Amino acid sequence: MKVKTYTFDDIRKGMDVIKEQFGPDTIIMDIKQNNHNGNGWTKKGCEISIAVENDPAATMETDLGEIRKKTEAIWSDAARYLTERLVSIETDMLLDRLKAYPMPLKVLHDRLVRAGLDRHVTMSLLSEVFAEIGSIAENSTKALFFTRAKLGRRIPLCDVMRAEEPLLLIGPAGSGKTETAKKLARLMDDRDLHPSIIAFDPVRRGTYEELRAFSEQTAIPFQFAASMDDLRRKVQAAGGKKLIDVTGHLTYQGEVVDNFREMKKIVVFPAGTRDETMEHYLNIMDGTAIAGLVFTKLDEEERLGHLCNSILRLSRPIAALTRGAGMGDIVIPDQETFGRILIEGKAW
Repeated sequence: MKVKTYTFDDIRKGMDVIKEQFGPDTIIMDIKQNNHNGNGWTKKGCEISIAVENDPAATMETDLGEIRKKTEAIWSDAARYLTERLVSIETDMLLDRLKAYPMPLKVLHDRLVRAGLDRHVTMSLLSEVFAEIGSIAENSTKALFFTRAKLGRRIPLCDVMRAEEPLLLIGPAGSGKTETAKKLARLMDDRDLHPSIIAFDPVRRGTYEELRAFSEQTAIPFQFAASMDDLRRKVQAAGGKKLIDVTGHLTYQGEVVDNFREMKKIVVFPAGTRDETMEHYLNIMDGTAIAGLVFTKLDEEERLGHLCNSILRLSRPIAALTRGAGMGDIVIPDQETFGRILIEGKAW
């Protein structure tokens, strides 16, 4: 039973309509006359509330809604069960497969999985090693050597230490571009590449004092540009290995990229960045020749297996890895770097 309210010009006409549509035995719940501001009756002069049976159409819609909810719940439970079952079967298959491996490969499997490397990647990696060296994998030292080498060959590298080749550092705001510029410049200075840093930010001079102090301490030249014309002049005039530290504002990054298409672009990401965030940024820069990636703030991550997973999925060359605030906290990776990180827990 529901209560419905109808409006009419007057009570008599309203009662006639109610009896005609709902029958003479209709239960009247309430009758209310409307008077607006004492200026007489309006066209909708009264409200009559009656008790009516539930609307069959509404009841049917409600029942269908409940059926839909129950159906979706059943499908959801079934999908979850099947997913869990498939994962369980897959895990059992991997464990059975692992039983056939020599003990050193089993130990390496446990280390890599504990470090956070995807288990499918881990099994694929060890499978390739076992297929390649067979019984030699019984030797722990050789098993470790071949596993590190096999992982290293899966990750492309970008050489940023070539003399005279300028680098354009871009990436999301807060990713560590300025710290990366300083660490690269210090490393290049140690290798007699004569680096110089040019910071570009048309909006604010946020990194100016920081880089000026760095320049005074290290004698590495530093310049600041606030316009595209100024940046072009300073890039052209600077000598040695040029590092251009670009503001994190995407609009200005796009302008710089368009104006320096021939320059090698390096994208800087924090190590904890989600894959979706990195892919979104790289999609925005679609059409830009990205030469390599730098991952910063490795010291803020408890495990680094997820970083290797991301690197393998992105399939982009890696230029450098950094951690901490020290100027020496940077590594230009080689083919053994990621094996050292995951298996031995060290990169520096």
